[in-house]
Amino acid sequence: MKRKVFVVSTALVISVIGSTIANAHVEFNPDFVLANKHQVLSLVVPHDCSATSKTTEIKIQLPGNFDVKSFSPVGVFQHGKAVKSWSEKIVTSGGKSYVDIKGPGIMAGPDMGANAVTLKFNATTPSTKGAQLKFPAVQYCTGGGSVSWIQPRPADGSDPAESAKPVPVLNLK
Repeated sequence: MKRKVFVVSTALVISVIGSTIANAHVEFNPDFVLANKHQVLSLVVPHDCSATSKTTEIKIQLPGNFDVKSFSPVGVFQHGKAVKSWSEKIVTSGGKSYVDIKGPGIMAGPDMGANAVTLKFNATTPSTKGAQLKFPAVQYCTGGGSVSWIQPRPADGSDPAESAKPVPVLNLK
């Protein structure tokens, strides 16, 4: 009996560790939403640049077919509460639109820790069902560091390696 308990416990630990690694990326939650609908989109930031730096800004590039006029900020949340000192706005640079979210340094990590930050905004999604919208993002940190969440995801839909910095993706259904 002890041997069976040990095997189950080991499998549980491997499962928990595996899911922590796979989810230590900036991602939409949920990552599937309805097409052509005005709704709240939530982007989770469970990672910092390093163990000693704090996140000060996240700049998210909106896809070209995204209705920028439908954007309205909902807020930045941590531990289930609004972080009032942070702000969200749309900025345009070089013909591209971005959601720029910033405030005083806040510890978002460590990976998948209780300090994860959720960025929420209202927007109308494009009407193309089955589309996969990519939102390249840059996370800026105290000390001048940054993390660029821009790497392509595997074509088969699997999660990239733990060291990858995959682009946040929103799937339309």
